[in-house]
Amino acid sequence: MPEKVDTREFRPLKVAIIGGGIGGMSAAVALRRAGHICSVYERRDFDVEVGASLSCAANGNRWLHEWGVDVQAGRPVDLQHLLMRDWHTGEVRNDYDLSGYAKEWGTPYYMFHRRDQLQITHDAAVAKEGEGTPVQVVTDHIATHVDHEAGVVTFENGEKVKADLVLGADGIRSKVREAIGIVAEKKSAPQTCYRVNVSKEKVEALGLDWAADPAIQFWGGYPKNNLSQYYKVVMSPMAGYSLISFYLFMPTEMTNHHEEGFVFAEADLRDVLAGQYSELDPRCVALIKESVERKPWRLYIHQPYKYIVKGRAALVGDSAHPMMPHQSQGACQAVEDAAALGLVFSKKYGGRFTSDVEAGLRMYEKIRHPRATRVQEASKRALENLNERIGFTSLSAPEAALAAKSDKLTVDEMNNYDMHKHVDDEVAKLAQAS
Repeated sequence: MPEKVDTREFRPLKVAIIGGGIGGMSAAVALRRAGHICSVYERRDFDVEVGASLSCAANGNRWLHEWGVDVQAGRPVDLQHLLMRDWHTGEVRNDYDLSGYAKEWGTPYYMFHRRDQLQITHDAAVAKEGEGTPVQVVTDHIATHVDHEAGVVTFENGEKVKADLVLGADGIRSKVREAIGIVAEKKSAPQTCYRVNVSKEKVEALGLDWAADPAIQFWGGYPKNNLSQYYKVVMSPMAGYSLISFYLFMPTEMTNHHEEGFVFAEADLRDVLAGQYSELDPRCVALIKESVERKPWRLYIHQPYKYIVKGRAALVGDSAHPMMPHQSQGACQAVEDAAALGLVFSKKYGGRFTSDVEAGLRMYEKIRHPRATRVQEASKRALENLNERIGFTSLSAPEAALAAKSDKLTVDEMNNYDMHKHVDDEVAKLAQAS
């Protein structure tokens, strides 16, 4: 039986994106490139962004290149190693070599300052040059209600916006998620975190140049004597080596903070170095004592959502799949969400989905929900067993056995994934079924 030809013509969609973080701005770029008219609504101005480091592995980085984002303007650090160090001595226990990463996967494994990755996607979105209509970015707009059937967003200032497509890129407390009827099931994680930064000048003054190596370096993460797996340090250079970023994890009961974010008051150094941090590698402690921008980050374990689209509304990034940070895939998964939207609503499929936005969003969900949920679950498993982390191999026989029993996420699985083909295949199935 011959395949039915879809004669509907492509039409540009009016897209309202709620939230101007990594996911929202990436979606704006992807949909701009696909030929749509996008507006991003952000609750605050962007000059408050501070933040820590973000990993951008090949599965995220390739889309920045495909969209024509000026990646080098983001001052990325090209990672060459994942190093695991002993908590007490700093001795290297495991070295995952990334020197052949770009050759194998087509693009480097980059480490960005969050502010820099946001800036380069923002610049690509609003630039006068480049394919597509420049994106409108509107600040000081707080969404209070979303009509997912009509595509109408109401803001705190009384303004209403009607769109063909509404994207909720507004984080773990998403108003768009509430509007489509999802009640977030979450619980406080047994581990929490502080994010701090150290300047290159401080590193050099202390004579600790190894701290600026092109590597993500880990301390802890494995039970040892009175040290639980919840004690972990993750350190990496960013912003063209001008800053060193630390994520300092510890058991939740050891912390005093009850808030989180990039804009809250700085944490006291005594809180940051609580508990078993007194036994941490002294060189690492010396760097932490020179840190600035010490921000609390309270962690939650979220249950996967049953759906991420309804009517003309869809979720992106943390709104769709909030996850623990232990696979370093949060930003990449937000970028992948954006890429999927750009492909589904592209001119390649004519008017199939621009004429039926709800069908397009169902396709987006089919492409993204299983993969993002798998990463979300793997990130939760890595909280308890760091050997579950992409790129880590076992350090002992018991740990190897534990990892072997799990459905471990792999570098191959993440980087071999061909979303172009995936969307093509699913659209072909849809055409055959119609």
